[in-house]
Order: sequence, then C-alpha cells, then structure tokens
Amino acid sequence: MNSGLTRQTSRFLGLASVALSLYLAGGAQAQPPGGRVPPLVSPEVAADGKVTFRLRAPNAKEVFVTGIGPGAGPEGGRLNMQKDEQGVWSVTTEPMKPGIYQYAFNVDGLRITDPSNHRFQTGFNSARSSRLHVPGGLGSPAPGIARGAITRHFYHSAIAGDDRDFWVYTPAGYDPKRKEPYPVFFLLHGLGDEANSWIENGAANVILDNLIAQGKAKPMIMVNTLGYGYPEGPRSAMREGMLANFARTVIEEVLPQVESRYHVSKDRTQRAIAGLSMGGAEATYTALNHLDKFAWIGSFSGAFVMWPRERPAAPAEGAAPGPPPIAPVTAETISKVFPKLDAKANGQIKLLWMTCGTADSLVGVNRTFRDWLNAKGVKHTYIEDPDIGHVWPYWRQNLADFATLIFR
Repeated sequence: MNSGLTRQTSRFLGLASVALSLYLAGGAQAQPPGGRVPPLVSPEVAADGKVTFRLRAPNAKEVFVTGIGPGAGPEGGRLNMQKDEQGVWSVTTEPMKPGIYQYAFNVDGLRITDPSNHRFQTGFNSARSSRLHVPGGLGSPAPGIARGAITRHFYHSAIAGDDRDFWVYTPAGYDPKRKEPYPVFFLLHGLGDEANSWIENGAANVILDNLIAQGKAKPMIMVNTLGYGYPEGPRSAMREGMLANFARTVIEEVLPQVESRYHVSKDRTQRAIAGLSMGGAEATYTALNHLDKFAWIGSFSGAFVMWPRERPAAPAEGAAPGPPPIAPVTAETISKVFPKLDAKANGQIKLLWMTCGTADSLVGVNRTFRDWLNAKGVKHTYIEDPDIGHVWPYWRQNLADFATLIFR
C-alpha cells in the first residue's frame, strides 16, 4: 500500500477518534437548542507570549493540558483547566519563550489532540500531539528572507520491502545549472517519527532558510528519509539487521535518486549525515562504516543502545518469558559495530559532532561511546549540556549549530 495514503488514512481515523472521544466526554451535548456552537480558538497566542487553551467538554469531570508547564517534555508537564458555564474548559499560561511546542489534552484520563488545532506533531502513521508555535526563535522565518522549496518523493524500497517516501529541501535560489554542485545533507528523524518529521516538527527547512540567508550556513540540499529498515516501522526498531538495512536504503536507494534528480556533489567531502536519537545512532552507524560516502557526521542525543549487539542463543533456565535480553553497550560491543574504525579514519572525517543533555537517559551510552573514541584516537567533538532532556527544542538548536559547521 502507498505509504502516503496509509498516513493520510491514519490521520483521518485519528480525527475520528478525537470526535468519538469528545462525544464520550459529553461534547455531543454542547450544542444549544436552535443555535450553532461557535467555534473555539485554541491555542490562542497573545502578543505577550501567553497562550490560552480551550476545549468544549461539558460533561467532563477533569481536563488538563499535558506537555506544557512545569516538567514539560514529550509527555511531561501539566496545566489544570477550569470549566465555565458553557462547558468550555480553558487555561492561560505564563508568557512562553518563542518556539515550537507539543501538547495534548487529558479528558477524564483519556489523552486526545486539540480538536480546534489543525497542526499536529505527526508520528509513524499517527497524529501523536498537537503543535503550538509561539512566534520567534528557531522555528520562525526571519522577516523578508527568501524561502527554500520542499519536494516529496515516493519509491519502492527493495531493501526494506515496502513503499516509502523521502523529502528534499532545496535552498532559495536553487540553480540546477550552476557551475558548483550543491552539498547534500541527510537529516534523520527519531524513533516513532516519519520521514518529514524534521520538517513538520523540527522546522529544519526554516532553520536552514534563516542560516543560509544570514550567511551562517552554506546553501545545501537537505534530504529527510524514512528511518526504518523494515516495513513494520518503529516495531522493528530493535530487530536484528534493522540499522544495516536502513544504511543500505540510504546508500543504495535514496542517495542515487537524489544524485540523479538534483544538482548535488558526488564528492564525499560534500556530504553530511546527522540525526536525533535513533537518527543519531543511524547517522553514526551509516557514516562511520561508510567513510567513502560521508565526511561530516552528527548525533543529537544519540540512541546508541540501538546499535546491534549480541543476544543469547536461547533463554537461560528459569528466565522470565519474553524476548531475550540484549547485551549492554560496552567498549567491546562498540568495537564490533565499528570494526575498522581507528585513528587512521581521522584523515577522512571532517567532523564527528555529538551532543547530549545531562538529564537525558541516553547520556550514559553517549559517554561510553565518547570514551571508546578517545581510546581509539578518533577525533571528535562531544558536548554535554546541563539539565537538558530528550526534547525537540534542544535538537533544533543542535541542528542550527551543526549546520553552521559543515561544508566549511
């Protein structure tokens, strides 16, 4: 089945489930006799950065916003809402910093997206959260700048065994006949996301537009491709061979299509690859095992726990039911992931750039990889930021920083 149609159908079903959720919460009784219920504005962003959320659910007992407020993160944070005489629940935040946020409503224990907001944080075949944009910051176009273009491509992956897509950003003023071909940058999404998540949720195209217009980054072509090596998507994340298959889709399928359709350089020193979380694990796995293809490598909060590791041949006697445990990430297991990587690679690597927040549960495995690289004499840049978790604002900043360093 066409992956694009699958996702559109999934989003339609997601909206239908929201309607059902509101009906169960009492939303179907909200229309007064003889008149239509006026549409709600939610979220409403005021000039001072305060945001008001609204939801019509007259029979609900408790409603709150998740993802916004103290402890905010992908599922954290909570703002309690109050109900008025018309059955509309609302809450207004303190002034929020410019940026892009994700949130959802919790109605009597049922998590739903905001039915008044058509902007979603999409996931693999789903709409996982509603999206809020407070103007300004990395997610907003600088005034008066030219904007790049985004094109979606479909293809059948013989390696992964499904129909899938990839997205290509071309910078403002892209000239397919200019003398110098453009550098190409593969930017990879995280677990649970889909090919265009860096565009929809990360505003990667806006960030590149701004940086290129300001002369802080070189005009480049960005490629966002689906990050799963099997048709099952996120469910195959830890399946044996997943990363190896994904690397092959990039090198054997997507890269040749990009080179045939766009005016991009075929010089490895003009290719970069980076990603967040799962994408960070994939970027390092792909590039460091194929240094003939990539010279610039980035990992943002890399989920290196996804690198292939040995599994017991059979469950130990008396072991709990379920899949056998996977060996922890150690110097020994990393050496098996990168059997040829040592100080000799320094002549090929233009930049190996890694970041992670100290509040991220993945910081431990990032430190393990950092120490292994040090022991092997492989040059790299490793950055830890205090009190930062596994969150989109950090990855957008990582992208902005990384984009200014590559192709220089």
